Amino acid sequence: MTTSKCPPAQWPTVRRLFDTALALPAGARAAWVQASGETPEAVAEVLSLLAHEADATPDAAHFLETPAVATGHAGQRLGAWRLTASLGSGGMGEVWLARRDDGAYEGEAAIKLLKRGMDSAAVLQRFAQERQALARLGHAHIARLMDAGLSPQGLPYFVMERVEGRPIDAACAELPLEARLRLFLQLADAVAHAHRHLLVHRDLKPGNVLVTPQQQVKLLDFGIAMALGADEGAELTQARPFTPSHASPEQVRGEPVGTATDIYSLGVLLYQLLTGERPYGRDAHTPQALAQAVLHEAPARPSSLGGVRLKGDLDNILLKTLEKEPSRRYASVDALAADLRAFLEGHPVSARAPTAGYLAARFVGRHRLAVGLAAVALLALIGGLAGTLWQMREARAAQARAEGRFTQLRELSRQLVFSYHDQIAQLPGSLATREALLQDALRYLDGLAAELGAELAGQPALARELAESYSRIAALQGDGFSPSQEQLQAARRNVDKAIALQPLYLPSVARDATALRELQQPARTALVQGGNPMQAQLGDLDGAGRLLERTVALFTRLRTLQPRTAEWAHQAAWGHQLRANWATLTGDLALARRDTDAVFALRDEAARGDPQNSNYRYQRVQARVSAARVASAAGEHDAALRLLTEARAALNQELQRDPRNQAARRDLVLLAVSEARARWQADPTPAAARGLHDALAAFPPANELAGDFYLARWRAEAAWWAGHASARPADKLRLAREAEALMGGDATQDDNASRRWMQARALGLQAEAEEDDGNAVGAAATAARALALWGDTVPALYRDEADLARRLAGR
Repeated sequence: MTTSKCPPAQWPTVRRLFDTALALPAGARAAWVQASGETPEAVAEVLSLLAHEADATPDAAHFLETPAVATGHAGQRLGAWRLTASLGSGGMGEVWLARRDDGAYEGEAAIKLLKRGMDSAAVLQRFAQERQALARLGHAHIARLMDAGLSPQGLPYFVMERVEGRPIDAACAELPLEARLRLFLQLADAVAHAHRHLLVHRDLKPGNVLVTPQQQVKLLDFGIAMALGADEGAELTQARPFTPSHASPEQVRGEPVGTATDIYSLGVLLYQLLTGERPYGRDAHTPQALAQAVLHEAPARPSSLGGVRLKGDLDNILLKTLEKEPSRRYASVDALAADLRAFLEGHPVSARAPTAGYLAARFVGRHRLAVGLAAVALLALIGGLAGTLWQMREARAAQARAEGRFTQLRELSRQLVFSYHDQIAQLPGSLATREALLQDALRYLDGLAAELGAELAGQPALARELAESYSRIAALQGDGFSPSQEQLQAARRNVDKAIALQPLYLPSVARDATALRELQQPARTALVQGGNPMQAQLGDLDGAGRLLERTVALFTRLRTLQPRTAEWAHQAAWGHQLRANWATLTGDLALARRDTDAVFALRDEAARGDPQNSNYRYQRVQARVSAARVASAAGEHDAALRLLTEARAALNQELQRDPRNQAARRDLVLLAVSEARARWQADPTPAAARGLHDALAAFPPANELAGDFYLARWRAEAAWWAGHASARPADKLRLAREAEALMGGDATQDDNASRRWMQARALGLQAEAEEDDGNAVGAAATAARALALWGDTVPALYRDEADLARRLAGR
């Protein structure tokens, strides 16, 4: 291997020249590069890259698979992290073990660093898109994205939670059947969480699913396979990275993929966990042979390989996930998980063996000519029965029409939300097309609802599917931290449509756990957009309250239809949790206290019922933080401190379970802000003020928080309180300006209430500092800016701060 002589500082120039040269005709590239006027080292490097690119073929995409030099090296500093040891290298990226090196806290992480030569404009764009997508994910069973940035060479990197464990197939090898299924259910919950955030993994396989010594599943490389190319297992092409042994038929054919693709791959993985074998292609030894098996080979019944315990329900569940046609698989990962939970609990499952009619249709598809000739002969024999059968056909026609609409609607919903929208979302300039797609789908749904009218009351399955479609579209319209006012209003209208349809199918799903979970989704979509209640985000606090009342009533009704389990308690807490947050914001502290008491009890019940479930334990911590927030709002700061101390103890227990739990470490940083604030409010001494400054200092630097609104919002909160407690006007002004800057530019026209309110508070604090410094004119002008951000609707929680801005502005 030849070592590159190009200095690292020139790699951004190399990347720019290389991207530009690729756009030129092949015969003109070298001459253009040589005439560029850049250094001889940069020119030589680009010419070398172009030579590699010219040698690449679709079947052997070796383009820069081995770069001239490694991208990273032990001891290198990337942001707040220092590389310590290489963990592996793939065709397009390297993985390094790293430790935190800025003194903020101790910790290790895994850093994925793009290799030199793989940083073309297209790959860089996909890398950035995946970073933004991963930042939205927060689940106990998904390896967490902790940080991201650019290396000194201009190459992007991800900082991921480090996971120590074994691949799930190895971890399951010696476990009984029930334990294997429970591990798989952790994975299913993680994939379902990602699907709800409109992300599809595309490369689910044992190597991407690790099990820690504490028997906790961690899903790795979510979406990074798209940015870096799959670096484990053989691939068919670099353009469509996947692992053939776990790919779906639509992936092999190069068709658009969606959630059904992940469901199929989950089926392959579960088949392996339960039988120790692949469902097909067991004699295939090349990617091409595996691809043919995926397309044409029927999987053996799992019980024929894995024993009698798989016979029946598990056979049917697995074969349903492995249907060649996406529309015949489970409609969602939640539906698959519900069947597995039903099996574990001894309840009936929804999966059934293929019907005779379906098998006959498949036979006809394979033997059209022979069946056609037989049909002609058969018609001659049954002609005399036509009159007798006419009325039966008419009686069935209405049912057939309803079933046709049901199938059509299901396919539209899946294609819209998880295929078409996903496929175009990453294309430059696709926003208008995506909006047009949503509008077309809405016109179809509204037209179908109008056409059916009263018939919907007699078609509960269709009403359920229609409600789910409205809910999914609403989630798309309100997606992100800063959806527009118009988008939020449209999303709210569609959520209302979904909720209005629920009474039409509620009686029919009383014993259907999957449907019960789906019933809750429209309310959650409406209530949690960008981290805030949707109506509150629109300035409609009263509307948020009305929706919350309906939501709590719905959750209460659902609880009467479910057995009292840990999952029951976990789900039951949500309505109270959401309403408690709203009640604290609006100043109804009596209601907030009742709801947090309910949340407290239910979260504890869930954690006791399933002590190994890390998500239940995490929500138990959050229940105490929420209760502390209510206590602080009521002026009960000592009580708040006791609750926060309990939360800290629980987080420390999580770290004892897994010292590398970076999520718990991050939450401890956030918890320190709440603790320091409560101490200062209880006793505003200089020591308490120093505690606020210490809490702020524990955060990553502000310039590392781009794209992480949640952490930036918390750092802004810490800066605000540190400034509020500062005795010197200069310190107060500096910290207030930092809090404002963390929320971005002018948020006057921003529909994200959380961002707008934080900026208003920061400006109010700036005005107070200016007044303290004797600058009354400046204070009045700054306070006027704060009032513009507050607008007409000020939450009771921030009323004192808005009143201060009015006083300083002279209004």
